[in-house]
Amino acid sequence: MHEEYRDDILSSVMNTIADPILVVDEDGRYLEVFGGTDRSLYDDGRPLKGKTVSEILTKEFGQFFVNQVKHTIAMGTLNVFDYRLDTQTVNLPIFDGPGGTQWFEARMYPLEQPINGKRAVVSMIINISERRALHRRLHELSYKDPLTGLYNRRYFLERVNVHLLEKNSIHLMFGDIDHFKAINDRYGHLAGDEVIRELAAILQSILGETTTICRLGGDEFIAALVNSTDEQTLELAEKVRSTVEDYRFMYQDTPIEFTVSIGIAPVDDDSLDSATLIGHADKALYEAKEAGRNCVRLYNKPPRG
Repeated sequence: MHEEYRDDILSSVMNTIADPILVVDEDGRYLEVFGGTDRSLYDDGRPLKGKTVSEILTKEFGQFFVNQVKHTIAMGTLNVFDYRLDTQTVNLPIFDGPGGTQWFEARMYPLEQPINGKRAVVSMIINISERRALHRRLHELSYKDPLTGLYNRRYFLERVNVHLLEKNSIHLMFGDIDHFKAINDRYGHLAGDEVIRELAAILQSILGETTTICRLGGDEFIAALVNSTDEQTLELAEKVRSTVEDYRFMYQDTPIEFTVSIGIAPVDDDSLDSATLIGHADKALYEAKEAGRNCVRLYNKPPRG
């Protein structure tokens, strides 16, 4: 390679890179900006050159970034970190990137020689928003029931055990759909799936987003209510029961009416584990079935001795 063309060629190569590469000194001044040509992932960063971080970013985020620069210089080695940035808070003359809040990974490395008497770093910025969204989705899939969006058994038991360790007051609300097999037999399994989805939506609307609700399997559901009294839990369970009873669900222009039975078990013994507790709620549900279905029953602890 001819020496007189080396700098021009290297600069051209750097500017074809999809991800931006920044040279930032210890005071937070952008000395050089290369790459960042993919407008689906990045705004044009070339106007950053010559500006300081404090001119471009919010005070809090600017201080965070400068601290990372100084930390990288002090370590003398590669520093990799993630950060979230609302692109609308960045002071740029033109916004031509994806917009909104984005997640980035910075791969920052110190330069050995000072530039204009100041230490500096080279930092490659990588948009990882899609990667984080995928990880979040995979995490949700590992803990959620695909049919209803309710939590699955694994996550539910983890949450109950956490509540037990934290000595929280807990009530379990355990229920299922009365004569669910008859619904499947009469209307088909697809109709049965839609009934389960409708029940899940009713549970979420009444019990709220802060309550851990789980589909155990089939038409069975269970919810953990924290710091709720017997009376409050019974009132919520009765509201679920009556709402379902009065609900008019249409499947392909065909009305399907259904009811639920619910058993409730309080945690009133520190030695109870989640498996035993679910067993108590299951006994209360059995009592509701024995009482004729479409009702709520509270577990009665047998007397000792």
